[in-house]
Amino acid sequence: MSFLAPQVSSRLANPGLFEQQIKNYFRASNNIVQQDKTIADRIIYDAKNVDGLSTVEFFTGTYNQNLTNLEGSYVRPASEHIIIYGIAFYTDNGTDKTSVENGGAVWQEGFTTGNNPIATGDVSSEIPAPHFDVSLTCNGVVYLNDVWGMDWDSDLATYSRGKLLLNNPIVWPGQTQLTVELKLGQSGKFPSKYSIKCELISVGLI
Repeated sequence: MSFLAPQVSSRLANPGLFEQQIKNYFRASNNIVQQDKTIADRIIYDAKNVDGLSTVEFFTGTYNQNLTNLEGSYVRPASEHIIIYGIAFYTDNGTDKTSVENGGAVWQEGFTTGNNPIATGDVSSEIPAPHFDVSLTCNGVVYLNDVWGMDWDSDLATYSRGKLLLNNPIVWPGQTQLTVELKLGQSGKFPSKYSIKCELISVGLI
């Protein structure tokens, strides 16, 4: 009797099959694989200090190597396509902008890094989670349009806190632009010493 999950057993029985299927998927979607690549889990992130802002965009704007794991710019190399199947957010509520931009943020999962106004009824809370929308645009195509921020919000201290798994995965081809926009509603602004990190949970070519 095998205690391995069926997917794991299948991969062990067919080495390389999953990798070939992913490559074939990219080719079928007209995303050419020009070099010999391997498949790996990818977590791609970008972070911004958002003091006083009502809108922030990730994976675009001024590049800061301390705040992203993309090398050199927000445009990824040719043939390094990825399939995004989840998005996660982390917050730092208390570190000043200079320290954050020098890599000194202390990230916590999700947006409820203190008193959740939904759970506590605290209308003066600094946590803006209930009042924002998330959009994602890739290569000029809008894949997520004003998704309610509470889909990411949770008081549960579990792996799923601050994460949203997508019903329909999104392909981010190499050499194309992707942006994730977080927009506060009700004319709100982020409090001071507030920073956000956006992670794209994916599998793709390296």
